[in-house]
Amino acid sequence: MYKIGVISGGQIQAHQILHKSPKTSRKILAKLRRENKIAEHTLTVGSKDYKLYTLGPVGAAAIKAEYRPDYWYAYSESEAIQKLLTLELYIRLCDYLSADLKVEPGEKPYTYTFIHGDKTYNIGVVWDNAVSFMETYRWSPPKERVILICQNIDQLNCLLEYLEEYTPIRAATREKLKEGLVFYKPENGKWVLDLPDKKIKAGPAEKKIVNRQRILI
Repeated sequence: MYKIGVISGGQIQAHQILHKSPKTSRKILAKLRRENKIAEHTLTVGSKDYKLYTLGPVGAAAIKAEYRPDYWYAYSESEAIQKLLTLELYIRLCDYLSADLKVEPGEKPYTYTFIHGDKTYNIGVVWDNAVSFMETYRWSPPKERVILICQNIDQLNCLLEYLEEYTPIRAATREKLKEGLVFYKPENGKWVLDLPDKKIKAGPAEKKIVNRQRILI
């Protein structure tokens, strides 16, 4: 949570963050709230309410993280959604790479930068800000690794004219991320699926199948 700033109740359950049953997890969250280790918020999108959690003052002090009172209220609805989608990608990538990623603030239009060893990934969320990416790519197409997250892959069609098949960019949709690490890549003027390699067991240790499509990861 502290790396991105927020996590949803749905993500806690879906990824079994607390390694407990839903009922027990709710009890743990209630206890953490009473102890001011986390704070609970409600995000309303359309007619749906979502429970979100951020670090409280006691929780921040426990892990020696910076804490600013009421910082949550500075987030717009769009910024909160972008953070949640970034966290979803972060969890999926950590699981795939079997490692924690270093997280740093990104330069606009990107939200964050993920670092794994000598590899850097610029992370962008296309929500209500597609024009920012169009203006950026019009003059400077990506040269470093980029992963974009969106609601629907069609949202990114406006970027295709600035991308080539060799451009180091991948895209993930909100729904596909729920299934796992599922990427799209630009090819022949459209976005096509570029599925991560599956792990296979070879003797006592696990090995990954490697092919040219995984150069980005």
